[in-house]
Amino acid sequence: MSRRKADAERTREAILDAAETTFLAQGVSRTTLAHIAQEAGVTRGAIYWHFEDKAAVFDALLERVRLPLDGIVDDAVQRLGTTPVECLRDIAQRSLAGICHDLPLQRAATIVLHRCEKLEDKHPRICMITQLPKHAEAQVEALFEQAQADGNLRADLTPASARRQFHGFLIGVCFDWLQDPQQYSLADECDAIVETLMRGLLVENTP
Repeated sequence: MSRRKADAERTREAILDAAETTFLAQGVSRTTLAHIAQEAGVTRGAIYWHFEDKAAVFDALLERVRLPLDGIVDDAVQRLGTTPVECLRDIAQRSLAGICHDLPLQRAATIVLHRCEKLEDKHPRICMITQLPKHAEAQVEALFEQAQADGNLRADLTPASARRQFHGFLIGVCFDWLQDPQQYSLADECDAIVETLMRGLLVENTP
């Protein structure tokens, strides 16, 4: 990589770091390119060299985040000897652990869930954080179908409704915790939270 290209890449990353800082501090809608430029120590012209507008900065910021949910679901499903219920518990536990321990993902989720006052709900990057990918959605629902066939899903739930409640519960936990991560240790309470989730979806005494 040439020195000029390396310098340009460092500037781009500095702009994204500054955008993350300012979005977290004052929200996306109240952040201007001037704020980002000041935080990054660059001119607005430097930002326009790399990005068309603030929306493009927002897109690039979320693009940097590794979103592992598809991989978590695939890995859980492919493990030999695990039951559908064990797979679902594993998916829930690892999803919450990701928010606890993956700091870039944690910051991106905070921006999406708490700092996007004026952005469209259906923005594709926001959907990457707030919605299950279609592939993962189908696999989670299939796990609930198997749990139903095994007699473990509550009789008043369909696999589709169980999948929606499963995902909604996890998003709700993340939403609440990210308002103030110091309020309690999500990592310490993860197992109990997941057990509460599963008890609400499964028949009593499901192993």
